[in-house]
Amino acid sequence: MRIIDLHKEPEYWPRFIELTDRVYEDDPFYVKQPSDPEKLIAVPKRPDNRLPLLAVTDDNMPIARLIVTIPGEIPVGESDKIGLIGFFESLDNPKTVKSIFDRAGAWLTERGITKIVGPMDGDTWHKYRFNVGPHDRPPFLMEPYNPPYYPKLWEEYGFEPLAGYLSRHIPELAGALPGLEKFYKRCVRNGFSFRSFRKADYNSELDILYDLSREIFSENFYYTEITRKSFRELYARAGAIIREDLIWFALDLNKQYCGFAFALPDYYEAVRSLRGRTDIFSKLRFIFNRRKARDLNVKSLGVLKKYQGSGLGPALTYKAYLEGFNLGFPSANMCLIHEANSSARLDGGRSELSRRYLLYQKLLRTDGVTR
Repeated sequence: MRIIDLHKEPEYWPRFIELTDRVYEDDPFYVKQPSDPEKLIAVPKRPDNRLPLLAVTDDNMPIARLIVTIPGEIPVGESDKIGLIGFFESLDNPKTVKSIFDRAGAWLTERGITKIVGPMDGDTWHKYRFNVGPHDRPPFLMEPYNPPYYPKLWEEYGFEPLAGYLSRHIPELAGALPGLEKFYKRCVRNGFSFRSFRKADYNSELDILYDLSREIFSENFYYTEITRKSFRELYARAGAIIREDLIWFALDLNKQYCGFAFALPDYYEAVRSLRGRTDIFSKLRFIFNRRKARDLNVKSLGVLKKYQGSGLGPALTYKAYLEGFNLGFPSANMCLIHEANSSARLDGGRSELSRRYLLYQKLLRTDGVTR
């Protein structure tokens, strides 16, 4: 085995990308992503703050990979100078993982880093956290997904949980609506108004979401800034899965935007049926399989600080649930909530825990060895 720095040997990028298919080749739940090597290769353009590493066998078969990133700003809630490990994939081989982590830790220590955090693909706007189960049901669309042995590989190396998250499932949305309706009616009486997303003004609507998200989530754990352009790029291809009547904005008495709820149909089966392709037959499979969706995924919910406690959070949740139910989604997923977040209670008392997730940390010694 040898570990390759892809800055020095960029011809190994195809092997870096290929490893994902090796890891998940027998996994019935895995959603293959369209091949987009140019986007991935663009991630580590600056050798001074990002290092892509790939472990390969003697015959150049990929067995583990990661990209180390030093963020440009210290995330909210962090005091150490940190390095991030993201884009992690590996076969179940603790010895290999130790070797590639040792290499990453040495590189970070040379640059004055005192803590490694991961998995995180650069920031919390992108993919981060491990799914720690239970693994007995398919994932929902855009849920963090990984083999069950990934957390064990990290913990055996000495990583410890930094933050916990969870998702909850509401089996019957109809039962959750009455407990939330009173908040919606109260907000309407108090002068708040609500409107749905307008796909005809797609970029302008994304700009509203961006401005609200920056203000609402700026104090969230591990928050860092993102540019408007980058935010738009995150949702550039989401038009096929966005439904106008599932994304809602709240406006105050002065008609200023003060909150939003972002929900999507759980098109997991439809996206999986694409098999990572974008040809016409794959798109037809996607359209056919969309009708299998039963769940509504509540992805994001936020209210400006000055209006917290007004009932806007439950009111926006009610609008998303009600419209989802009317569109034929009888159940819902409350997605990826921080364990300390009060929004975990926005279920009308009708939810059940479906999954947990962990973000890990590992301290570094000044001599380049993890501790």
